[in-house]
Amino acid sequence: MQNLTWKPMRKLVLLISMLLGLCGACADAQTAPEAARAVEAFNRQDFDEAERLWKAWSERDASAFVPLYNLACARSMRGDVDGAGEYLLTAIQRGFADINQLKTDPNLRAFRKSDTYTQILEGWDKFLDRRLEADLDAARKQFGSRYNYTKDEKYRLAFASAYDTVTSRQAREEVRRTADWAIKNVFTDLANDEDEFDAWVMVVLPTAPDFQRWAIETYGDIPGTATSMLGGAYAHDQKKLVTQDLGSTLRHEFFHVLHWRSVDRLGQRHPVWIQEGLASIVEDMDQTRQGRWEPAVSWRTNSIANLAKQNKLLPIEHLATMDRSRYATNRPLANYAMSRGVFMYVHERGKLAQFYETYTKNYAEDPTGLTALLGTLGMEADEFDDSFRQWCRSLDEVYEQNSPPSLGIGVSLDLSSGDGPVIRQITHDSAKRAGLRPGDVLTGMNGRSVRDLNEFYRVLTGLNEGQRVEVTYHRRGQHKSATLVIAGRR
Repeated sequence: MQNLTWKPMRKLVLLISMLLGLCGACADAQTAPEAARAVEAFNRQDFDEAERLWKAWSERDASAFVPLYNLACARSMRGDVDGAGEYLLTAIQRGFADINQLKTDPNLRAFRKSDTYTQILEGWDKFLDRRLEADLDAARKQFGSRYNYTKDEKYRLAFASAYDTVTSRQAREEVRRTADWAIKNVFTDLANDEDEFDAWVMVVLPTAPDFQRWAIETYGDIPGTATSMLGGAYAHDQKKLVTQDLGSTLRHEFFHVLHWRSVDRLGQRHPVWIQEGLASIVEDMDQTRQGRWEPAVSWRTNSIANLAKQNKLLPIEHLATMDRSRYATNRPLANYAMSRGVFMYVHERGKLAQFYETYTKNYAEDPTGLTALLGTLGMEADEFDDSFRQWCRSLDEVYEQNSPPSLGIGVSLDLSSGDGPVIRQITHDSAKRAGLRPGDVLTGMNGRSVRDLNEFYRVLTGLNEGQRVEVTYHRRGQHKSATLVIAGRR
Protein backbone atom coordinates (compact mmCIF):
# COMPACT_ATOMS: atom_id res chain seq x y z
CA MET A 1 0.00 0.00 0.00
CA GLN A 2 1.31 3.42 -0.80
CA ASN A 3 0.90 6.21 1.70
CA LEU A 4 0.40 9.45 -0.19
CA THR A 5 0.76 12.97 1.09
CA TRP A 6 -1.02 15.64 -0.89
CA LYS A 7 -0.20 19.27 -0.22
CA PRO A 8 -3.19 20.99 1.44
CA MET A 9 -5.91 22.27 -0.89
CA ARG A 10 -9.52 22.75 0.12
CA LYS A 11 -11.19 23.07 -3.30
CA LEU A 12 -9.54 20.07 -4.94
CA VAL A 13 -8.68 16.69 -3.51
CA LEU A 14 -6.94 14.19 -5.78
CA LEU A 15 -7.03 10.55 -4.75
CA ILE A 16 -5.41 7.35 -5.92
CA SER A 17 -6.74 3.91 -4.96
CA MET A 18 -4.36 0.96 -4.82
CA LEU A 19 -5.29 -2.74 -5.09
CA LEU A 20 -4.11 -5.37 -2.65
CA GLY A 21 -1.62 -7.56 -4.43
CA LEU A 22 -0.37 -10.26 -2.05
CA CYS A 23 -2.38 -13.28 -1.01
CA GLY A 24 -3.29 -14.28 2.53
CA ALA A 25 -1.78 -12.05 5.18
CA CYS A 26 0.85 -10.69 2.84
CA ALA A 27 1.91 -7.08 2.47
CA ASP A 28 0.14 -4.69 0.12
CA ALA A 29 1.38 -4.08 -3.40
CA GLN A 30 1.21 -1.79 -6.34
CA THR A 31 -1.67 -2.11 -8.74
CA ALA A 32 -1.35 -4.65 -11.55
CA PRO A 33 -4.06 -5.72 -14.00
CA GLU A 34 -3.75 -9.32 -12.81
CA ALA A 35 -3.56 -8.65 -9.07
CA ALA A 36 -7.19 -8.84 -8.00
CA ARG A 37 -8.07 -11.74 -10.35
CA ALA A 38 -5.04 -13.71 -9.21
CA VAL A 39 -5.92 -13.30 -5.54
CA GLU A 40 -9.51 -14.34 -6.26
CA ALA A 41 -8.29 -17.46 -8.08
CA PHE A 42 -5.88 -18.26 -5.24
CA ASN A 43 -8.62 -17.89 -2.63
CA ARG A 44 -10.82 -20.40 -4.46
CA GLN A 45 -7.74 -22.67 -4.74
CA ASP A 46 -7.56 -22.39 -8.52
CA PHE A 47 -3.77 -22.41 -8.30
CA ASP A 48 -3.26 -22.96 -12.04
CA GLU A 49 -5.10 -19.75 -12.90
CA ALA A 50 -3.46 -17.79 -10.07
CA GLU A 51 0.01 -18.90 -11.14
CA ARG A 52 -0.71 -18.07 -14.79
CA LEU A 53 -1.69 -14.50 -13.86
CA TRP A 54 1.22 -13.98 -11.49
CA LYS A 55 3.70 -15.29 -14.07
CA ALA A 56 2.30 -12.84 -16.63
CA TRP A 57 2.74 -10.00 -14.15
CA SER A 58 6.28 -11.09 -13.30
CA GLU A 59 7.31 -11.34 -16.96
CA ARG A 60 5.85 -7.93 -17.77
CA ASP A 61 7.54 -6.20 -14.81
CA ALA A 62 11.04 -7.53 -14.19
CA SER A 63 11.36 -5.45 -10.99
CA ALA A 64 8.20 -6.68 -9.25
CA PHE A 65 8.70 -9.12 -6.38
CA VAL A 66 5.03 -9.40 -5.38
CA PRO A 67 4.01 -11.93 -8.07
CA LEU A 68 7.08 -14.04 -7.32
CA TYR A 69 6.31 -14.09 -3.61
CA ASN A 70 2.75 -15.10 -4.42
CA LEU A 71 4.00 -17.83 -6.74
CA ALA A 72 6.06 -19.12 -3.80
CA CYS A 73 2.86 -19.18 -1.73
CA ALA A 74 1.03 -21.13 -4.44
CA ARG A 75 3.88 -23.64 -4.82
CA SER A 76 4.03 -24.13 -1.05
CA MET A 77 0.27 -24.71 -0.88
CA ARG A 78 0.68 -27.39 -3.56
CA GLY A 79 3.46 -29.08 -1.60
CA ASP A 80 6.22 -28.05 -4.01
CA VAL A 81 8.67 -26.64 -1.45
CA ASP A 82 11.60 -26.63 -3.90
CA GLY A 83 9.61 -24.53 -6.36
CA ALA A 84 8.50 -22.26 -3.53
CA GLY A 85 12.13 -21.76 -2.53
CA GLU A 86 13.18 -20.83 -6.07
CA TYR A 87 10.43 -18.26 -6.41
CA LEU A 88 11.08 -16.83 -2.96
CA LEU A 89 14.82 -16.42 -3.55
CA THR A 90 14.06 -14.54 -6.75
CA ALA A 91 11.51 -12.41 -4.89
CA ILE A 92 14.20 -11.54 -2.32
CA GLN A 93 16.60 -10.59 -5.12
CA ARG A 94 13.94 -8.23 -6.47
CA GLY A 95 13.29 -6.60 -3.12
CA PHE A 96 11.10 -8.69 -0.80
CA ALA A 97 12.34 -7.84 2.70
CA ASP A 98 9.65 -8.70 5.26
CA ILE A 99 11.05 -11.44 7.48
CA ASN A 100 8.02 -11.43 9.78
CA GLN A 101 5.76 -12.04 6.80
CA LEU A 102 7.98 -14.93 5.82
CA LYS A 103 7.76 -16.37 9.33
CA THR A 104 4.00 -16.10 9.74
CA ASP A 105 2.30 -16.38 6.33
CA PRO A 106 0.08 -19.49 6.59
CA ASN A 107 0.45 -20.05 2.84
CA LEU A 108 4.17 -20.79 3.39
CA ARG A 109 3.63 -23.31 6.19
CA ALA A 110 4.95 -26.25 4.13
CA PHE A 111 7.92 -24.26 2.84
CA ARG A 112 9.00 -23.35 6.39
CA LYS A 113 9.88 -27.01 6.97
CA SER A 114 12.54 -26.90 4.23
CA ASP A 115 16.31 -26.42 4.44
CA THR A 116 16.03 -23.47 2.07
CA TYR A 117 13.84 -21.62 4.58
CA THR A 118 16.41 -22.23 7.35
CA GLN A 119 19.22 -20.99 5.14
CA ILE A 120 17.26 -17.85 4.24
CA LEU A 121 16.72 -17.02 7.93
CA GLU A 122 20.39 -17.58 8.74
CA GLY A 123 21.51 -15.27 5.95
CA TRP A 124 18.76 -12.67 6.25
CA ASP A 125 21.01 -9.79 7.32
CA LYS A 126 23.20 -10.42 4.28
CA PHE A 127 20.13 -10.42 2.00
CA LEU A 128 19.13 -7.03 3.39
CA ASP A 129 22.61 -5.58 2.94
CA ARG A 130 22.76 -6.76 -0.66
CA ARG A 131 19.32 -5.27 -1.29
CA LEU A 132 20.51 -1.92 0.07
CA GLU A 133 23.59 -1.89 -2.14
CA ALA A 134 21.46 -2.74 -5.16
CA ASP A 135 19.10 0.13 -4.34
CA LEU A 136 22.00 2.55 -3.93
CA ASP A 137 23.57 1.40 -7.20
CA ALA A 138 20.24 1.91 -8.97
CA ALA A 139 19.93 5.41 -7.47
CA ARG A 140 23.45 6.33 -8.56
CA LYS A 141 22.73 5.16 -12.10
CA GLN A 142 19.46 7.10 -12.16
CA PHE A 143 20.58 10.35 -10.56
CA GLY A 144 24.36 10.35 -11.00
CA SER A 145 26.94 12.41 -9.17
CA ARG A 146 24.72 15.49 -8.83
CA TYR A 147 23.03 13.77 -5.87
CA ASN A 148 24.76 12.97 -2.59
CA TYR A 149 24.38 9.54 -1.00
CA THR A 150 24.55 8.78 2.73
CA LYS A 151 23.44 6.11 5.21
CA ASP A 152 21.89 6.29 8.67
CA GLU A 153 22.89 3.03 10.35
CA LYS A 154 20.78 3.63 13.47
CA TYR A 155 17.50 3.91 11.60
CA ARG A 156 18.56 1.78 8.62
CA LEU A 157 18.02 4.50 6.04
CA ALA A 158 19.86 5.33 2.83
CA PHE A 159 19.50 8.83 1.40
CA ALA A 160 19.77 10.02 -2.18
CA SER A 161 19.50 13.81 -2.01
CA ALA A 162 19.54 16.44 -4.74
CA TYR A 163 20.09 19.18 -2.16
CA ASP A 164 23.37 20.70 -1.00
CA THR A 165 25.18 19.23 1.99
CA VAL A 166 23.66 21.66 4.52
CA THR A 167 20.06 21.11 3.39
CA SER A 168 20.61 17.35 3.13
CA ARG A 169 21.99 17.29 6.67
CA GLN A 170 18.99 19.28 7.90
CA ALA A 171 16.64 16.74 6.28
CA ARG A 172 18.45 13.84 7.96
CA GLU A 173 18.25 15.65 11.30
CA GLU A 174 14.51 16.16 10.77
CA VAL A 175 14.13 12.42 10.19
CA ARG A 176 16.12 11.53 13.31
CA ARG A 177 14.17 13.97 15.44
CA THR A 178 10.91 12.51 14.13
CA ALA A 179 12.13 8.99 14.93
CA ASP A 180 13.20 9.92 18.45
CA TRP A 181 9.82 11.49 19.16
CA ALA A 182 7.84 8.64 17.60
CA ILE A 183 9.72 5.89 19.46
CA LYS A 184 9.43 7.70 22.79
CA ASN A 185 5.76 8.66 22.43
CA VAL A 186 4.19 5.95 20.24
CA PHE A 187 6.30 3.02 19.03
CA THR A 188 8.02 2.04 22.25
CA ASP A 189 8.22 -1.47 20.77
CA LEU A 190 10.85 -0.19 18.31
CA ALA A 191 13.20 0.85 21.11
CA ASN A 192 14.41 -2.76 21.41
CA ASP A 193 16.28 -3.80 18.28
CA GLU A 194 17.53 -7.17 19.51
CA ASP A 195 17.00 -9.98 17.02
CA GLU A 196 15.12 -7.69 14.64
CA PHE A 197 16.01 -7.41 10.96
CA ASP A 198 14.28 -4.26 9.78
CA ALA A 199 14.74 -3.70 6.07
CA TRP A 200 16.69 -0.68 4.90
CA VAL A 201 14.54 2.09 3.45
CA MET A 202 15.65 4.28 0.55
CA VAL A 203 14.82 7.97 1.07
CA VAL A 204 14.92 10.00 -2.14
CA LEU A 205 14.90 13.81 -1.96
CA PRO A 206 14.75 14.68 -5.67
CA THR A 207 14.84 17.77 -7.83
CA ALA A 208 11.45 19.04 -9.02
CA PRO A 209 11.87 17.53 -12.54
CA ASP A 210 13.01 14.18 -11.09
CA PHE A 211 10.06 14.18 -8.71
CA GLN A 212 7.64 14.82 -11.55
CA ARG A 213 9.15 11.99 -13.59
CA TRP A 214 8.87 9.66 -10.60
CA ALA A 215 5.22 10.67 -10.04
CA ILE A 216 4.32 9.98 -13.67
CA GLU A 217 6.19 6.66 -13.68
CA THR A 218 4.47 5.62 -10.45
CA TYR A 219 0.94 6.91 -10.96
CA GLY A 220 0.69 7.45 -14.70
CA ASP A 221 0.38 10.65 -16.71
CA ILE A 222 -1.62 12.55 -14.11
CA PRO A 223 -2.38 16.24 -14.74
CA GLY A 224 0.28 18.79 -13.91
CA THR A 225 -1.87 20.26 -11.15
CA ALA A 226 -2.10 16.84 -9.55
CA THR A 227 1.67 16.37 -9.64
CA SER A 228 2.15 19.77 -8.03
CA MET A 229 -0.27 18.82 -5.26
CA LEU A 230 1.50 15.54 -4.48
CA GLY A 231 3.94 16.09 -1.64
CA GLY A 232 5.42 12.61 -1.51
CA ALA A 233 4.78 8.94 -0.78
CA TYR A 234 6.16 5.93 1.03
CA ALA A 235 5.88 2.63 -0.89
CA HIS A 236 6.20 -0.05 1.75
CA ASP A 237 6.64 -2.92 -0.69
CA GLN A 238 9.57 -1.19 -2.35
CA LYS A 239 10.87 0.23 0.97
CA LYS A 240 11.18 3.58 -0.76
CA LEU A 241 10.21 7.06 0.45
CA VAL A 242 10.15 9.86 -2.13
CA THR A 243 9.31 13.45 -1.19
CA GLN A 244 9.81 16.89 -2.66
CA ASP A 245 8.80 18.53 0.65
CA LEU A 246 11.45 18.55 3.38
CA GLY A 247 8.99 19.64 6.07
CA SER A 248 5.58 18.23 6.90
CA THR A 249 5.54 15.61 4.13
CA LEU A 250 8.97 14.23 5.02
CA ARG A 251 7.94 13.87 8.66
CA HIS A 252 4.54 12.37 7.76
CA GLU A 253 5.92 9.78 5.33
CA PHE A 254 8.84 8.82 7.56
CA PHE A 255 6.37 8.24 10.40
CA HIS A 256 4.73 5.70 8.07
CA VAL A 257 8.12 3.98 7.73
CA LEU A 258 8.30 3.55 11.49
CA HIS A 259 4.66 2.49 11.78
CA TRP A 260 5.11 -0.19 9.11
CA ARG A 261 8.20 -1.49 10.91
CA SER A 262 6.13 -1.83 14.05
CA VAL A 263 3.17 -3.58 12.40
CA ASP A 264 5.44 -5.87 10.39
CA ARG A 265 7.06 -7.06 13.61
CA LEU A 266 3.62 -7.50 15.17
CA GLY A 267 2.06 -9.17 12.13
CA GLN A 268 -0.80 -6.66 12.14
CA ARG A 269 -2.43 -4.26 9.66
CA HIS A 270 -3.81 -1.10 11.23
CA PRO A 271 -6.80 0.82 9.87
CA VAL A 272 -6.45 4.00 7.90
CA TRP A 273 -7.64 6.36 10.66
CA ILE A 274 -4.83 5.15 12.93
CA GLN A 275 -2.19 5.12 10.18
CA GLU A 276 -2.98 8.61 8.92
CA GLY A 277 -3.92 10.10 12.27
CA LEU A 278 -0.61 9.15 13.86
CA ALA A 279 1.45 10.20 10.83
CA SER A 280 -0.36 13.54 10.65
CA ILE A 281 0.62 14.39 14.22
CA VAL A 282 4.23 15.11 13.21
CA GLU A 283 3.33 17.27 10.22
CA ASP A 284 3.48 20.36 12.44
CA MET A 285 5.89 20.30 15.37
CA ASP A 286 7.39 23.01 17.56
CA GLN A 287 9.86 23.16 20.43
CA THR A 288 8.25 24.09 23.73
CA ARG A 289 9.73 26.46 26.31
CA GLN A 290 10.80 23.38 28.23
CA GLY A 291 12.81 22.23 25.22
CA ARG A 292 10.48 19.40 24.15
CA TRP A 293 9.52 18.88 20.52
CA GLU A 294 5.74 18.61 20.45
CA PRO A 295 2.81 18.58 17.99
CA ALA A 296 1.51 22.07 17.20
CA VAL A 297 -1.82 23.55 16.17
CA SER A 298 -2.02 23.90 12.41
CA TRP A 299 -4.34 24.33 9.45
CA ARG A 300 -5.68 20.86 10.28
CA THR A 301 -6.66 21.90 13.82
CA ASN A 302 -8.25 25.03 12.36
CA SER A 303 -10.47 22.65 10.41
CA ILE A 304 -11.64 20.55 13.37
CA ALA A 305 -12.13 23.65 15.52
CA ASN A 306 -14.54 24.99 12.91
CA LEU A 307 -16.29 21.62 12.58
CA ALA A 308 -16.68 21.43 16.35
CA LYS A 309 -18.22 24.89 16.53
CA GLN A 310 -20.73 23.79 13.86
CA ASN A 311 -21.36 20.45 15.64
CA LYS A 312 -20.19 18.62 12.50
CA LEU A 313 -17.48 16.38 13.96
CA LEU A 314 -17.86 12.69 13.22
CA PRO A 315 -18.72 10.46 16.19
CA ILE A 316 -15.61 8.51 17.13
CA GLU A 317 -17.41 5.22 16.44
CA HIS A 318 -17.94 6.30 12.82
CA LEU A 319 -14.33 7.44 12.33
CA ALA A 320 -12.83 4.29 13.84
CA THR A 321 -14.93 1.93 11.71
CA MET A 322 -14.62 3.79 8.39
CA ASP A 323 -13.03 1.75 5.60
CA ARG A 324 -10.12 3.06 3.55
CA SER A 325 -12.16 3.82 0.46
CA ARG A 326 -14.72 5.93 2.31
CA TYR A 327 -12.00 7.64 4.35
CA ALA A 328 -10.30 8.74 1.14
CA THR A 329 -13.38 9.83 -0.78
CA ASN A 330 -15.88 11.22 1.73
CA ARG A 331 -14.56 14.53 3.18
CA PRO A 332 -10.94 13.28 3.28
CA LEU A 333 -9.49 16.56 4.56
CA ALA A 334 -11.92 16.49 7.49
CA ASN A 335 -11.12 12.82 8.16
CA TYR A 336 -7.38 13.47 8.23
CA ALA A 337 -7.87 16.53 10.43
CA MET A 338 -10.08 14.69 12.91
CA SER A 339 -7.75 11.68 13.06
CA ARG A 340 -4.82 13.98 13.83
CA GLY A 341 -6.90 15.78 16.43
CA VAL A 342 -7.88 12.57 18.20
CA PHE A 343 -4.28 11.55 18.69
CA MET A 344 -3.19 15.05 19.70
CA TYR A 345 -5.97 14.91 22.31
CA VAL A 346 -4.66 11.56 23.58
CA HIS A 347 -1.04 12.80 23.55
CA GLU A 348 -1.90 15.92 25.56
CA ARG A 349 -3.17 13.57 28.26
CA GLY A 350 0.12 11.69 28.22
CA LYS A 351 -1.48 8.44 27.05
CA LEU A 352 -0.44 8.00 23.42
CA ALA A 353 2.15 5.29 24.07
CA GLN A 354 -0.31 3.57 26.43
CA PHE A 355 -2.97 3.60 23.73
CA TYR A 356 -0.65 2.07 21.13
CA GLU A 357 0.57 -0.64 23.50
CA THR A 358 -2.98 -1.50 24.59
CA TYR A 359 -4.22 -1.51 21.02
CA THR A 360 -1.50 -3.76 19.63
CA LYS A 361 -1.79 -6.20 22.54
CA ASN A 362 -5.55 -6.52 22.03
CA TYR A 363 -5.56 -6.16 18.25
CA ALA A 364 -7.19 -9.54 17.63
CA GLU A 365 -10.19 -8.61 19.80
CA ASP A 366 -10.71 -5.17 18.20
CA PRO A 367 -8.60 -4.25 15.14
CA THR A 368 -10.44 -0.91 14.79
CA GLY A 369 -8.67 0.51 17.86
CA LEU A 370 -11.88 1.98 19.29
CA THR A 371 -11.92 -0.24 22.38
CA ALA A 372 -8.27 0.55 23.13
CA LEU A 373 -8.85 4.29 22.67
CA LEU A 374 -11.85 4.46 24.99
CA GLY A 375 -10.28 2.06 27.51
CA THR A 376 -7.06 4.07 27.66
CA LEU A 377 -9.01 7.27 28.32
CA GLY A 378 -11.53 5.63 30.65
CA MET A 379 -14.49 6.94 28.65
CA GLU A 380 -17.59 5.78 26.87
CA ALA A 381 -17.99 6.78 23.21
CA ASP A 382 -20.49 9.58 23.82
CA GLU A 383 -18.39 10.90 26.70
CA PHE A 384 -15.35 11.00 24.42
CA ASP A 385 -17.32 12.80 21.69
CA ASP A 386 -18.42 15.50 24.14
CA SER A 387 -14.95 15.98 25.64
CA PHE A 388 -13.23 15.96 22.25
CA ARG A 389 -15.70 18.50 20.89
CA GLN A 390 -14.98 20.90 23.76
CA TRP A 391 -11.22 20.41 23.29
CA CYS A 392 -11.49 21.18 19.57
CA ARG A 393 -13.44 24.35 20.26
CA SER A 394 -10.69 25.54 22.61
CA LEU A 395 -7.87 25.17 20.07
CA ASP A 396 -5.98 28.30 19.10
CA GLU A 397 -6.41 29.35 15.47
CA VAL A 398 -3.33 29.81 13.31
CA TYR A 399 -2.76 31.67 10.07
CA GLU A 400 -2.76 29.45 7.01
CA GLN A 401 -2.22 29.55 3.27
CA ASN A 402 -5.93 29.75 2.47
CA SER A 403 -6.51 32.70 4.81
CA PRO A 404 -3.20 34.61 5.00
CA PRO A 405 -2.83 37.51 7.45
CA SER A 406 -2.37 41.16 6.56
CA LEU A 407 1.20 41.15 7.84
CA GLY A 408 4.42 39.40 6.93
CA ILE A 409 8.17 39.86 6.64
CA GLY A 410 8.07 42.36 3.78
CA VAL A 411 8.18 39.88 0.92
CA SER A 412 5.71 38.02 -1.28
CA LEU A 413 6.24 34.28 -1.39
CA ASP A 414 5.70 31.52 -3.95
CA LEU A 415 5.34 27.79 -3.51
CA SER A 416 8.68 26.03 -3.70
CA SER A 417 10.00 22.70 -4.86
CA GLY A 418 10.15 21.60 -1.24
CA ASP A 419 12.99 23.11 0.74
CA GLY A 420 11.18 26.37 1.56
CA PRO A 421 8.96 29.15 0.17
CA VAL A 422 10.63 31.21 -2.58
CA ILE A 423 10.72 35.00 -2.35
CA ARG A 424 9.01 36.39 -5.44
CA GLN A 425 9.15 40.10 -4.63
CA ILE A 426 10.49 42.45 -1.94
CA THR A 427 7.61 44.58 -0.61
CA HIS A 428 9.11 46.40 2.39
CA ASP A 429 12.31 48.33 3.03
CA SER A 430 13.12 46.22 6.10
CA ALA A 431 13.48 43.09 3.96
CA LYS A 432 15.52 44.99 1.40
CA ARG A 433 17.87 46.40 4.05
CA ALA A 434 18.25 42.91 5.51
CA GLY A 435 19.66 41.78 2.17
CA LEU A 436 16.83 39.54 0.98
CA ARG A 437 16.38 39.22 -2.77
CA PRO A 438 13.86 37.66 -5.15
CA GLY A 439 14.72 33.99 -5.61
CA ASP A 440 15.97 33.47 -2.06
CA VAL A 441 14.53 30.35 -0.41
CA LEU A 442 13.19 30.87 3.11
CA THR A 443 13.95 27.94 5.46
CA GLY A 444 13.31 29.16 9.01
CA MET A 445 12.05 31.96 11.24
CA ASN A 446 12.89 32.57 14.89
CA GLY A 447 14.50 29.15 15.13
CA ARG A 448 11.47 27.30 13.77
CA SER A 449 11.48 25.36 10.51
CA VAL A 450 9.65 26.90 7.55
CA ARG A 451 9.49 24.54 4.56
CA ASP A 452 6.18 25.51 2.96
CA LEU A 453 3.66 28.36 3.00
CA ASN A 454 1.44 26.77 5.65
CA GLU A 455 4.44 26.37 7.95
CA PHE A 456 5.43 29.98 7.28
CA TYR A 457 1.98 31.32 8.16
CA ARG A 458 1.73 29.06 11.20
CA VAL A 459 5.05 30.36 12.53
CA LEU A 460 3.94 33.91 11.77
CA THR A 461 0.92 33.42 14.07
CA GLY A 462 1.27 35.45 17.26
CA LEU A 463 3.89 37.85 15.90
CA ASN A 464 3.05 41.57 15.79
CA GLU A 465 3.77 44.38 13.38
CA GLY A 466 7.08 46.02 14.20
CA GLN A 467 8.45 42.93 16.00
CA ARG A 468 11.99 41.93 15.01
CA VAL A 469 12.53 38.37 13.76
CA GLU A 470 15.48 36.36 12.48
CA VAL A 471 15.01 34.40 9.27
CA THR A 472 17.26 31.81 7.66
CA TYR A 473 17.42 31.36 3.91
CA HIS A 474 19.66 30.13 1.14
CA ARG A 475 20.74 31.61 -2.15
CA ARG A 476 22.52 29.54 -4.81
CA GLY A 477 24.00 27.14 -2.26
CA GLN A 478 24.91 29.78 0.32
CA HIS A 479 23.04 29.57 3.64
CA LYS A 480 22.45 32.89 5.38
CA SER A 481 20.43 34.62 8.10
CA ALA A 482 18.94 38.08 8.41
CA THR A 483 17.07 40.18 10.97
CA LEU A 484 14.05 42.22 9.89
CA VAL A 485 10.74 43.50 11.25
CA ILE A 486 7.20 42.23 10.82
CA ALA A 487 5.41 44.60 8.45
CA GLY A 488 1.89 45.08 7.26
CA ARG A 489 1.15 44.22 3.64
CA ARG A 490 0.91 47.16 1.28
